[in-house]
Amino acid sequence: MLRPSAAFLWAASGVALAGGLTAGLFVVYRNADAQRVSTVLDIVRIGLSVGAGTGGLFALWLATRRQRSAEQTLVLQREVSESTVTDTTERRITDQYSKAIDQLGHEKGAVRLGAVYSLERIAQDHPGHRQTVLDVFSSYLRLPFVPPADRGAQPGLAAGKPAEAAETHAELEVRYTIQSMFWEHLGDPTKRGSEGRFWPDLDLDLSRTVLVDPIFRQLRVRNLKCEGTVVHGLADFADIQADGVCGFGGAKFLGRLILARSVFRTGLTLMSSSFEAEVDLSAITVANPFMLGKCQFSGEVDLSGCKSGGLVVSESVFADDVLFGSSRFDLIMVTESEFRGEFQTSGLEVGSVAMVVGSRFRTPPDRHEKIVHVESLSDPDGLTRALAGHFGVEL
Repeated sequence: MLRPSAAFLWAASGVALAGGLTAGLFVVYRNADAQRVSTVLDIVRIGLSVGAGTGGLFALWLATRRQRSAEQTLVLQREVSESTVTDTTERRITDQYSKAIDQLGHEKGAVRLGAVYSLERIAQDHPGHRQTVLDVFSSYLRLPFVPPADRGAQPGLAAGKPAEAAETHAELEVRYTIQSMFWEHLGDPTKRGSEGRFWPDLDLDLSRTVLVDPIFRQLRVRNLKCEGTVVHGLADFADIQADGVCGFGGAKFLGRLILARSVFRTGLTLMSSSFEAEVDLSAITVANPFMLGKCQFSGEVDLSGCKSGGLVVSESVFADDVLFGSSRFDLIMVTESEFRGEFQTSGLEVGSVAMVVGSRFRTPPDRHEKIVHVESLSDPDGLTRALAGHFGVEL
């Protein structure tokens, strides 16, 4: 703040400077001739001009302060305006979000469908809310639901369809819409040509959800969780790219599962899950060893063309064939598992060794130079004999 004393001090200094300069010059030249008197007058005018100039500098300084004050006021007004706009926007988003959440619980499927599109628009326009909207969609899919047996038919065409059946089909449509939004916004933009619609660097948590014929091909996510997930129909997870861990724990797949050509840069785990049809794991890439533990496989398991640091199979039952053609694993460990179909290892490459321990086979597995079959690791003598027999060493 500019104090009055500062202005008074500046003015006094200017007057003193002008007066002092004039008085000094007058004393020096007061006894001079007329020509010198004229010179003295000029000098006095110069001194007064200096004093006036000092006042002009003070006025310039004041003008500078006023300009700076005006600029600071403008900056403050802009910040207040931006803050007001932000608060208004967030309040509007909150209102839209709250209204959409309320509509998700509406008894009419059409209203719930509108709420889904409202949440999608919020996430598309405001990237900071995308993870929240994805989590809301996943939470909705966790609600209990039994899909209709005729879900492949066109809903609403059958005459005299009961209202309950019609609402079931409406709920199915809502779930299909949510699943399609996962596919649309998390799909690889380089393969879709939809960079503006892609939501990058997000987690997809499908734990405990009920999915119906999910098409999640070419998803790019940070982490993918499917703990306790129930999937009806075909589950197409082909060409997925996951930067973090992808886990299927306690999941139940009632149709075919496709993970072909997927890339898991950290890890992959299938634990305590059941698969009622074929499982296509062909040509997947996993940076670290991945596990199939305590799983029930009713259909064929295709591991051909896989590339991984290793494979661990533990306490799992394979009711059909297991195919390893052209796979590349640094190591393989199979323990306490049952293979009721063929165990085909043609073209399998193993970096170090493959151990098959305490497992049962309906038909003898293909002989492989790197696969060692052992009855139990708790029997050192049996392990030694198995290794010696495998490598052709006489004991």
